[in-house]
This record gives sequence, C-alpha cells and structure tokens, in this order.
Amino acid sequence: MAKKSLDQKHPKPVWLKLSEEELKKIIATLAEKYQAAQIGLILRDQYGVPTTKVYGKKISAYLKEINKNEFFEVQNIEVKVEKLKEHIKNNVTDKKAKHKFQKANSKLNALRKYFSKRKKN
Repeated sequence: MAKKSLDQKHPKPVWLKLSEEELKKIIATLAEKYQAAQIGLILRDQYGVPTTKVYGKKISAYLKEINKNEFFEVQNIEVKVEKLKEHIKNNVTDKKAKHKFQKANSKLNALRKYFSKRKKN
C-alpha cells in the first residue's frame, strides 16, 4: 500500500485565502507570545486555517525556520521546575516529586548548555 503524499492527505480548502508567506508572517508574530499548540488554536479559530499541513509543514517546522522553537523548550521546563519546587515545599515527603524535580532540573541544565554552545557557533 503506497503512502499518500501530504498534499493528498490535507488538500488546501477552497475557502482558505491565506498564502504560505502570509501564514509564515502570522506564525512569526504569534510566536512572540504563544507556544506552538496555542498558535494552532489561534490559527484555527481566528484565521480559519484548519491545519498548517495544507502547505506541507507543521507549526514546529515554521518555528524552526524563524528560530523560536528552542526558546519554548527551555521556558516549558523552567515552568515545570518552578511548579515542582513549590510542590516540594508544601509536600516535603513526596519522594516521587523530588525525583521528577531532579530529572527536570538536569534536563533544564542540559538544554541551557546545549543552546548556549549552539549560539556561539
């Protein structure tokens, strides 16, 4: 069984008037405030774009093109670490949360190190 191409799977709707360049500009402006999942919801609700795959790429691919994807990875893990830190303050004996905190903290440090090296190059 042959795999369907992306264009056959998600054909461009007749009523969609946005070009791919306009979509990139909208995603770039929304990337300043929102994460990829939220951008998808805004595109669907406010701009009438059912999926960005009609142009053959996911939102994360567009974010990589404009170099916004790495910022959200670090930001998400920072939020997770802060929430776990607050939880551990209130629940001192929660060993599972302590372990998750350690894992999230080490992942945060690794990502920061990775992105700092990447920016130097």
